[in-house]
Amino acid sequence: MFKNYIKIALRNLFKHKLYSSINIMGLAVGMACCMLIIMYVMFESSYDGYHKNAGRMYRVWREFMNPDGATSLTLGPIAPKFAPLFRENFPEFEHVTQIIPDRGSLISRDNQFFNEPGFMWADEHFFDVFTSKWIDGDAVTALKEPNSVILTRSMANKYFGDQNPMGQSITYEREVAFKVTGIIEDTPLNSHFYFDFLASFVSLKNLAPSNFLETWGSNNFSTYVVLKNGESPDRMESKFPEFLDRHMPEQQGRKPSQYTRLHMQPVTDIHLFSHLNSEIGENSDITYIYILLAVALFVLLIACINYVNLATARSMRRAKEVGMRKVLGAQYAQLMRQFVGESLIMAFIAMAVAILLVELTLPFFNGFVNRSLELDYLNNLWSFLSLIAITAIVGILTGGYPAFFLAKSKTLLVLKNIKENSNPKSWLRSSLVILQFSISIILIISMGIVYNQLSYLHDKDMGFNKEQVVVLPSGQSMLTDLETFKNKLLQNTNIICVSAAKRIPSDRLLDAGGASIIKNGKVHAVDFRIASLNVDHDYIPTFEMKMAAGRNFQKQLASDSTKAFIINEKAAVMLGWTSPQDAVGQPFNYSDREGFIIGVVKDFHFESLHQEIAPIVMRISTSSLNKISIRIRPQDIPSTIGFLQSIWQEYRADYPFEYSFVDDRFDQLYRNEEKLGQVFGFFAGLSIFIACMGLLGLAAFMTELRTKEIGIRKVLGASVGNITAMISKEFMKFIVVASLIAWCISYFVMHRWLSLFAYHIEMNYFTFVLASMVALVIALSTVGFQAVKAATANPVEALKYE
Repeated sequence: MFKNYIKIALRNLFKHKLYSSINIMGLAVGMACCMLIIMYVMFESSYDGYHKNAGRMYRVWREFMNPDGATSLTLGPIAPKFAPLFRENFPEFEHVTQIIPDRGSLISRDNQFFNEPGFMWADEHFFDVFTSKWIDGDAVTALKEPNSVILTRSMANKYFGDQNPMGQSITYEREVAFKVTGIIEDTPLNSHFYFDFLASFVSLKNLAPSNFLETWGSNNFSTYVVLKNGESPDRMESKFPEFLDRHMPEQQGRKPSQYTRLHMQPVTDIHLFSHLNSEIGENSDITYIYILLAVALFVLLIACINYVNLATARSMRRAKEVGMRKVLGAQYAQLMRQFVGESLIMAFIAMAVAILLVELTLPFFNGFVNRSLELDYLNNLWSFLSLIAITAIVGILTGGYPAFFLAKSKTLLVLKNIKENSNPKSWLRSSLVILQFSISIILIISMGIVYNQLSYLHDKDMGFNKEQVVVLPSGQSMLTDLETFKNKLLQNTNIICVSAAKRIPSDRLLDAGGASIIKNGKVHAVDFRIASLNVDHDYIPTFEMKMAAGRNFQKQLASDSTKAFIINEKAAVMLGWTSPQDAVGQPFNYSDREGFIIGVVKDFHFESLHQEIAPIVMRISTSSLNKISIRIRPQDIPSTIGFLQSIWQEYRADYPFEYSFVDDRFDQLYRNEEKLGQVFGFFAGLSIFIACMGLLGLAAFMTELRTKEIGIRKVLGASVGNITAMISKEFMKFIVVASLIAWCISYFVMHRWLSLFAYHIEMNYFTFVLASMVALVIALSTVGFQAVKAATANPVEALKYE
């Protein structure tokens, strides 16, 4: 009997080639999309899961609060003093380690210099917490000695080639020789941070300023702990307030636990769930994982709907076969097995085609998601089982209803060729077509709104001019005599203005200090966070910011470098002044500086549009000015960049020339949104394609059933347009209903997405209507093709039909 089932299934498959092709290709494309997205989701969910203590590893992060208790800042790294105190005070911590990145370090060997972004300092306990594959060296001793460094395999090959690096040296910043004490495999791609060099922490103690590791304010050290078995992170967090009050100093009469908190975050959650103000690496977002899974489900669902629609539509063709089987003694369960089995055969053929599609498209997909995914279904048991599961689920779901419908048909009516009431079946097909196009329209609307929001992000007035501003990393040689360096650059007529600062627009506002103002002769502490910008005198003109009141810093006034402050409009309002002019000349104390406000700059967007404009204070500083901003003319940009490189060679010849543009830096802030728009665009097109394949098959079958009716209508004088309209109007109703459903769902979902931005577009009806019109035109083109084909056929052949 099983052999007979297979023979019948294959016979039907080859007999109806059009419908079989539509079903197989639809299912294959849907499965391929599902497989690609599942591979990506599994990879994203695997971050940091390879560590031996992954289930007990936590990052300790820090929260800062205003006097009113509101959160002002959240930082992934914390102060350097915490790690040794954790070891002394918490026996519940099995291991504690701290690391600090040293991005952009100059590393050299044999007079070859490289600017390495993956240089990192780590204490000797690093490998007690994190798991790495060792090639050479001892994890226990490799980071104990001063001036010792561990290399990854890639760096060992880069600097030493075929030589054995162990015991040899590389030079850090042209000054310190580091001895290679270990070689490990490269950092796995599914790690929330990466490194190429691990230098011993004790070396940093010797190189850094004496108080660098003794401060509570330098929150640059990522600190990780491993809890002992049975210990609870919640219980540990409950102990932190007393610990903070015992070890940290008070600030403005507030106990430490009143202005800061410590939290524990599972390391395996960092990549998808952590969105702190300062992260050690670039994280993703669980929201985008949910969106991708929903899109994969939608595309697969559309393909399954195609199958069900065509199967139920064609079920009447096999009604007599079912009737005869019942007369000959076939049981209900046997009929169900037959038709579900046929569906499973179709699904497994589709899966074979889907695997081929995945293999062909995987390189392009990897380029799109910037990953190195592999379909390792032979060596990975879970991948293989996932393929089998997807195939079985699709086969059972798509074959279940048609099998049930046919197996339940009444034998006597079938053999007498009396049709049962087909309303339920017709209602199901209509509902499924509506569902298909609802999904497609939702994807089109989402794509449109994402692209509109991206256009808004790129085109919005930022409150300053972000175009034609080149950014260079500064060096001590540039800052030693900053004015001379500036004047050299300004000799080029294509350079308009030059500024040095610690942070520039597109960075995060991570620096802040305590502030106070004097009103009515009394000092009032400010109870909210005001972000600090350490700048020079040319910062405002370089970025072409506008003054709302007062003036810019002036080099001729010595007091401007020691006592003057410029605040933005947001700060002026929050400090209680009714207009910017009222703030000018007012006394203002900030951090360790007492002075007065000389100007108020108009509000500008320093960070991405995800964040609201924050209150900001600018002050002149000569320390930590690590970025040089250069406004250039738009003419002959390559020549200007070449000139900058020549000046760079005078000051930092050993460092590779690096530069960026501020507008490009802002574009990078919206990389996830760019990817999301591309995802919606691609899958919207794919869903429309699959839905139209189903419509084509359904329209072909419906016109086949009405062949004689079409012939009679033509004989009686009906035009091609009349017949085409008759066949198409039913599908037009489907699109209208699908649009109404899609509009409601899209509005709700995209409204939630737009709320992630502090500044965003307002959704307008045009996007919704346009999406429906696109779906309608495509659907009618698909159905119309088949309708015109039927309407232009010879009516004589139609009347001889059957």
